[in-house]
Amino acid sequence: MDIFEKLKSGEPVDMHSEQYRPVVAELHRTYKALHHLNHAEPLTEEFDEALKELFDGNVPAGLGLFAPVQIDFPKQMTFGNHVFLNHSFTAMSIGGIEIGDNVQIGPHVTIVTDNHDFDNRYILKCRTVRIEKNAWIGAGASIMPGVTIGENAVVAGGAVVTKDVPSNAIVGGNPARVIKMLDGKK
Repeated sequence: MDIFEKLKSGEPVDMHSEQYRPVVAELHRTYKALHHLNHAEPLTEEFDEALKELFDGNVPAGLGLFAPVQIDFPKQMTFGNHVFLNHSFTAMSIGGIEIGDNVQIGPHVTIVTDNHDFDNRYILKCRTVRIEKNAWIGAGASIMPGVTIGENAVVAGGAVVTKDVPSNAIVGGNPARVIKMLDGKK
């Protein structure tokens, strides 16, 4: 199992270990790519090339993205069709983020997949975040490690999601709680 698979699996990883070096190299590659993307003129060939650089040549089909963004490990992310990421999106994606078809993510949303051991802060403990198809994440929401956002769910603006969100639920608050259930119709 390589280090990136190990991080996605949730096994503790020592950031000072020799095996962690490829993670640091990928982080440096990504920071340079993000600089290019976030400073490129939108709707130009330069922007398209910078997006391609960020995703290391494999831009997800149908991805809509407004810069600026902060995605630290794009290789740890998977995208369905017709995903939209609004400006100021932050993805701490070292532990993996899976985004389904037709997901809309509002501005200033943060998704976090990593945490640290309380006794040794150089030990990473990651948990994948999953956002199922047709979910909508409102502006300024924060999604914490290991959370699954169910199909057709809505996360209200400013919510802090610490637990799984059922399909067809609207959640809000800090910590987020179910406000209403949808009938599942679009």
